[in-house]
Amino acid sequence: MPINSRELLNVVTQLTEDKNVRVCVRESFKGGCVAGTTTIIGGLVMGPPGLAIGATLGGCAAAFMSRDKFKPVAQVIMQDMSHAQRERLAAAVSAVVEDLRVEDVALLLPLLLGNPGAKEAVLREVFLFLQNEMSLQIMD
Repeated sequence: MPINSRELLNVVTQLTEDKNVRVCVRESFKGGCVAGTTTIIGGLVMGPPGLAIGATLGGCAAAFMSRDKFKPVAQVIMQDMSHAQRERLAAAVSAVVEDLRVEDVALLLPLLLGNPGAKEAVLREVFLFLQNEMSLQIMD
């Protein structure tokens, strides 16, 4: 009997929570631009001390602007993905889990936690899916 996709996604979310994996919702690049711009302006206006002041102010501004923009992968999977995307993710992870010959989800999580190679294979598949299908950047 194949593993239910909802149960499989629960295992995936548990793995990502255990590893504390987050995704960046296109904010790192914006923050880098803000910090870089303020550093350049500070350097042009005040010289070497302005570089430090501009970088500090720009870094703080970038951090303020990007707060609440980094989400746990579990939240993205359960709240931000459409049903069709969740089904495609479950199918992709099922292909990886098939080799483990586990038919009960209750056995799957302990097996993945005890087998670093299998755990990494599942997480790699989740990361590839998030990057390719949803254009999200993983913050490991």
